[in-house]
Amino acid sequence: MVQPPREVGREDVQTVVDVKGDDAVSRPRLALPKPFWQLALTEIWERFSFYGLQGVLGFYLLYSLDQGGLDVSPAIAVSIIGGYSGLIYLMQVVGGWMGDRVFPPRLMVLFGAVAIMTGHVTLSLIPGIHGLVTGLVFIVAGTGALKTNITAIIGATLPADRSMRDAGFSYFLMAVNTGCVLGPIITGWVQSVWGFHLAFLIASIGMAAGLVQYVLGYKDLPPASRIVRNRIRPANLAKYASGGLFAAALLALLWSIGTVNAGNLTHVVGACIALAAGVLFSAILRSPAVASDEKRRVAGYVPLWVVGVLYYGILLQVFTTVTIFVTERVDLDLFGWQLPAAWLIAVTPLVGVIFTPFITRMWARQGPREPSVTSKFAIGLVLVSGAYLLLLFSELTPGKEVSPALVLVCMALAGPSEVFVNPVTLSLVTRIAPQKFGTQMTALGVLIIGGGAAISGVLGVLYTVMPLAPYLISVGVCGLATAAAIRLMSRRIESLIE
Repeated sequence: MVQPPREVGREDVQTVVDVKGDDAVSRPRLALPKPFWQLALTEIWERFSFYGLQGVLGFYLLYSLDQGGLDVSPAIAVSIIGGYSGLIYLMQVVGGWMGDRVFPPRLMVLFGAVAIMTGHVTLSLIPGIHGLVTGLVFIVAGTGALKTNITAIIGATLPADRSMRDAGFSYFLMAVNTGCVLGPIITGWVQSVWGFHLAFLIASIGMAAGLVQYVLGYKDLPPASRIVRNRIRPANLAKYASGGLFAAALLALLWSIGTVNAGNLTHVVGACIALAAGVLFSAILRSPAVASDEKRRVAGYVPLWVVGVLYYGILLQVFTTVTIFVTERVDLDLFGWQLPAAWLIAVTPLVGVIFTPFITRMWARQGPREPSVTSKFAIGLVLVSGAYLLLLFSELTPGKEVSPALVLVCMALAGPSEVFVNPVTLSLVTRIAPQKFGTQMTALGVLIIGGGAAISGVLGVLYTVMPLAPYLISVGVCGLATAAAIRLMSRRIESLIE
């Protein structure tokens, strides 16, 4: 007989004893439940499709028509990538709100998976700008519905203990990064042999596999995934729907008259993300339904949110600045064999997958000496800033003769940095989230990546008009200075979020 799914509680945290000599150290060990791994497997396939597309999208925009690309100028291409990536995470505010107020989270994930698969199929079948725009719109809407809600469900499968949640989300990130690695490796190879559209089709197959996996585990999801925690009244829902339609019509008008265009898309999306984050933080901090202790923790999270956005702005240049750099400066010919450009992008999540279990195990063994949240953020910033400063060695090689080995080393250094930011952020927001703003608080956590994606687009545009060395120095020094600042503020921030 199948037992009903349950929330993870204290019984899911086992205690083990390490004995070394005369010292015995008792430490907790997390027994991850079946729904956790079912959701992680679904997310692997979703990330396979997302990063499979992301790995080749920049090159699709930049490559010439005879190479199967769209021959878009570099500044326009990175603005599109930054704007598209930012919109994906901006829509998670809408998806998070709907998961809290309209549909249960598990149903939102199902809707999202179907829309994402439709988008990839559209990209594979319809050539040119029309196929690009239509496909990306489906993917933006679908990812917005899926990503925040699946993260919230993952949070419901983990215990409340901070170190245990950090460990659980670190393993979740490792599983997700497996999809991030395999996606661009496979689609990059397919693109180099058979072209972009077949690569897009491979991405759609990955999302289809994720959808099947999710449906098979649907009945085992935790009870929290079936509940609309703060259901909206029908009359108010109609008002919000009208507002959404008005916003869509206004955006279409601004696009038609050229106020919003491909060249400034990343700037506009970045401004919208900042506005959305401000509105959400304000609503949570001013809500009478939120207790004073909850407000204190959320207030302490605000500076971490800003630092996280900057971190991802630097990291996600792999899809903007680095894509242009590879196209214009890197010699991909290896003894007559053309190295798939997307493979250079895949090394960042690959190294993250390799290092995640070691870093997580180290934190678990450190116990009370485990680095604080602010320390982890600072370490992540130092690693990613160092990676881009290391690219300065490319100035020793003129023209399109830079070795791909240099890019591989730089991206490898950036890889472990996300382990110090992403799982810590997900763990923190699900731990401090007020009861009635759970999914929306998770949306704020994921929106960090959206803000970073928009900044990476802005930085990519800046890269097209600045000399390489001053640009890399500026980005690296900014990251290192932010790491130093967050360490100086650590005591105050930690006292607020605990």
